[in-house]
Amino acid sequence: MAAFRAVSRRRRWRASAVLFSVGDESDHVLLIRSGRVKVWSMSARGTEAMLAIRGPGSMIGDFAAVDGEPRGATVTALEQVEADVVSGGDFRRFLHEHPEAMFELLTRVVARLRESDRHRVEFASSGVAERLARLLLELVREHGVPDGAGRRAIAIPLSQAELASATSASREAVARALRELRECGAVSTQRRQIVVLRGDVLAEYAAR
Repeated sequence: MAAFRAVSRRRRWRASAVLFSVGDESDHVLLIRSGRVKVWSMSARGTEAMLAIRGPGSMIGDFAAVDGEPRGATVTALEQVEADVVSGGDFRRFLHEHPEAMFELLTRVVARLRESDRHRVEFASSGVAERLARLLLELVREHGVPDGAGRRAIAIPLSQAELASATSASREAVARALRELRECGAVSTQRRQIVVLRGDVLAEYAAR
């Protein structure tokens, strides 16, 4: 990544800042150094659909830089974010001069497509509790931190509405699913915080 950073400039965003919005004509690329962002769009029903959460090491904005199309999603900072920013033109030259980076980009694209396909299958065949369990396992694996009692807490403060948008469910259905997961001892919840108490129980739900 040294060659990438050589043509980049450093930038910071405060929590809740919008890095770019769906439909924007911009084509710059960001490589996140610290902090986390939420990638989201609006559904056909006019509700927010959370597509992903990205953290340090993630590259965002690369699709628009490659195909020249408007942004396909909005990216919002969940906390203070610092990233290396490269213009679309410099990014394309970087890929041309570094074939190994082109291969890495292709690998990232394939991984995103596989993730998208997996989510579509899960949403079509699973209940809300099962989908929520899979999401929580993914979040604690990628963004979990020790809570001081030998357990893992999800470091990102997510509302029930955001969990609902990420699982294609209603807020009421997510509230019921969280209650079910609490009652079986899989998780504990406080305001916008979730701690995984029994990863094995959560995994059993996810495997249903």
